[in-house]
Amino acid sequence: MTREVSLRDLINPEPRQLEFLQALDKYKYLLYGGAKGGGKSYILRWSLIKLLAKWAEAGHKKVRVGLFCEDYPSLKDRQITKIQSEFPRWLGTLSDSSIEGMSYVLRPQFGGGVIALRNLDDPSKYASSEFAAAAVDELTKNKRAVFDQLRSIIRWPGIENTKFLAGTNPGEIGHDWVKKIWIDRKFTHEDPKPEEVFFV
Repeated sequence: MTREVSLRDLINPEPRQLEFLQALDKYKYLLYGGAKGGGKSYILRWSLIKLLAKWAEAGHKKVRVGLFCEDYPSLKDRQITKIQSEFPRWLGTLSDSSIEGMSYVLRPQFGGGVIALRNLDDPSKYASSEFAAAAVDELTKNKRAVFDQLRSIIRWPGIENTKFLAGTNPGEIGHDWVKKIWIDRKFTHEDPKPEEVFFV
């Protein structure tokens, strides 16, 4: 006997997390800000599940998205261990394969999408990669060049509404450029278009 579980029930978002999830349909560059313990890492990984499920429903199978942290220890602590305990086994598998590397792969009945789990110790190594979405946990721990590098690899055949998602605390080396775009909304020709940017 199978039972249906809605994605919203599975995620069980807090009000601000729900606002972020709803904004996924409208905006390309989304930032979830706030103090430590606000559920930013949580909503990033579940947002990627939501996107993969939505794209699978539209006929896009085996889509790859990336979930990034500044280094591997942070990736392991903030994401990998949490995915292992939070994501139900019937949804997919966490594995480290020779093809995909460390990743979470949805089961075929859910589209077979892949969340590639990556670190940003050297973002240039992803120069030839393709992701339909990139999510960065703790964006302000990165320089502006990392953002621009990731923007250049957000592309996927047949998917026009690709996404950049991030969570962040105030401070760190990237505070000024992140604040300029998402808080102050002071845009130049090098930045995303104002109508594509959203902050929770």
